Amino acid sequence: MDTRVKILEDSTSITGFYDKEADVLYISLGEPREGVAVDISDGAIARYHEDSETIVGITLIGLRQRVLKELNHKLHVAPHPNGWAVNEASVESVERLFPTQEAALKYAVGAAKAQWLEVVIYGENGEIQKVINPGIDALLQRRSQRRNSVADQLECLKNVEVS
Repeated sequence: MDTRVKILEDSTSITGFYDKEADVLYISLGEPREGVAVDISDGAIARYHEDSETIVGITLIGLRQRVLKELNHKLHVAPHPNGWAVNEASVESVERLFPTQEAALKYAVGAAKAQWLEVVIYGENGEIQKVINPGIDALLQRRSQRRNSVADQLECLKNVEVS
């Protein structure tokens, strides 16, 4: 007995509708069909068609609020009476202390890269020095390296004589 759930195996199209007033995004995989609602996460619902054993749609409740929350989620590296603190803007109770700004920044960059967050770096005076996004920066660096690598390979191919 095959117990795997089929998601996009038979889908030829994906359609969606956003209800702005309710802040709900409805996504249909293939032609819209009825399905059993399965709560897969807080406010994320999969619609499962029992006869075909496929996911036929996804509903995201509170999409706008989720996006705004994530866009405002940042890590702050700031001076603290006991050293340097890293705290999350969206979760005020989460704070980690480090003896130096360098140690705090190293931690914040690692955490931000994994979660695609911005890091707001403050100076000794408490003013913002710089805002970085390590995840985006790493992605752009990889793209640049890949482009350079491809350009180098093409240049090598131009220099190879055909015998």
